Amino acid sequence: MHLVFRFRLLCPWVSSFPLFVHKSHSFDMAASYWDSHCSRNLVSKDQLDFSHAEDRLLGLTREHIQQLNVYFCASIAELAKQLKLRQRVAASAMIYFRRAYLCNNFCRMDPRLVYVACLYLACKAEESLLAAKHLAVHAKTLRPKWSYDVKDLLDMEMVLLEDLDFNLIVFSPYRDMATFLADAGVDTVCGQRAWGALNDSYRSDVNLLYPPHIVALGCLCLAASASGVELSQWLQRLDVDLNQVSLLHRMLWEYG
Repeated sequence: MHLVFRFRLLCPWVSSFPLFVHKSHSFDMAASYWDSHCSRNLVSKDQLDFSHAEDRLLGLTREHIQQLNVYFCASIAELAKQLKLRQRVAASAMIYFRRAYLCNNFCRMDPRLVYVACLYLACKAEESLLAAKHLAVHAKTLRPKWSYDVKDLLDMEMVLLEDLDFNLIVFSPYRDMATFLADAGVDTVCGQRAWGALNDSYRSDVNLLYPPHIVALGCLCLAASASGVELSQWLQRLDVDLNQVSLLHRMLWEYG
């Protein structure tokens, strides 16, 4: 705990929120995805492990960093819900947040400002335009101690755009999930659990590690396991890497 306390002293903003947060068919796998920058933005586990180097030197462990990521992704979802934004907007914002911190550190770039700026960018990218002033007001309502203003928000927008290399297009797994659910013919309960697992997946690393169709399949398999639905025969008919699906399924299970 001494190291965590030291980190709090060096990064005072950390003390304002809890550090520990508990917890045969052939599909067209979106050819445009593989031709886009999004496929090149996938990272390896080694790259994830080497991120936040400066935070680690200040005492944060891998678990602490994961908990902070979960906390701020949950904050994005909470703010988006308050603003009545579509789930896709929140999902894109979470991807921006996670990508931004692949090359930044919490101790250098305050995530309390970054998560709001990510939502602001996602609103633009997903054509759900929202005035920066309106967003800032709601951010202060949600977190009364939020100390930033519109200028800070707009300045951070520019920083994020540069860090994201101005690539704001996000291929989400939602379309693949709809296709898989229709083809697998699962019941309503399993389908609802699959959508819930997909929404929750954005708080984990899987959308940085795997392409959208694998994420959708992993979430469907997780829901099927929880619902007692057998999908093995259906999965064998798909032209996908089932080893990747299995690894992602295990990651989601452990994460949950």
